[in-house]
Amino acid sequence: MKIKIKESQLKKVLKEVGGYDTGDIMGIHAGSIHGEITRIIVQTADFIKHFTDNLVERSLSKDEMMAGVINLSEKIQEDIQRLTQLSQEIYIDDDFKFLMISYIRTLKKVLKYFKLLSNVSPGIIGGQPNIFGGGLGIDMGEDELASEIGKKLSILGNYLQDLGDMFQTIINRYSGRFERGN
Repeated sequence: MKIKIKESQLKKVLKEVGGYDTGDIMGIHAGSIHGEITRIIVQTADFIKHFTDNLVERSLSKDEMMAGVINLSEKIQEDIQRLTQLSQEIYIDDDFKFLMISYIRTLKKVLKYFKLLSNVSPGIIGGQPNIFGGGLGIDMGEDELASEIGKKLSILGNYLQDLGDMFQTIINRYSGRFERGN
C-alpha cells in the first residue's frame, strides 16, 4: 500500500521522529546521545593511543601486552554494549547511524580476535593465578604479538578518524537545523 503525503506533512513527520518536534527537545535528546557516544569514543581512542605508543616504544613485555589485550577487550565489550543501545537512538542522521553500526561490527571482530589471543581462563594453576589460559598470543614471540595487536588497533584507528570527522559533521548539521528552526 502506498501513502501519498505533501512535502509539508513529510517535514512535520520527520521533525517528530524521536520527539524532535521542537529544537529544544532535539537539542536535549541528540545532545545527550551524541555526548555519551563522543565520551565513549574518546576514552577508547585514548586507551588505544596509550597502548599503541607503548607498543611502538617496545616498552611492554609479552605479559604486559597480553594484559593490555585483556584490558582493552573489557573496554571494547563495554563499548559494544552501550554503543549498540545508543545507536538505536539515532533517528535522523542515517550516515552517522550506519557508521556507528559498522564501527560496532568492527569492535566485535577485534574483540573476537583479542579473545583468541588471550583466552582468559580464571583459576589457579600451581598456586599461581592463571591469567593467560593458552591463547594464540602465548605461542607468539614479542615482536609477532606486538605486530598482530598493532594491526587490529590500526583498523580501529581508521574508524576513530572517521567518527571524529562525523562528529564535526553532526555538529554542523545541528547548528543548521537550529538556525532553520527544524
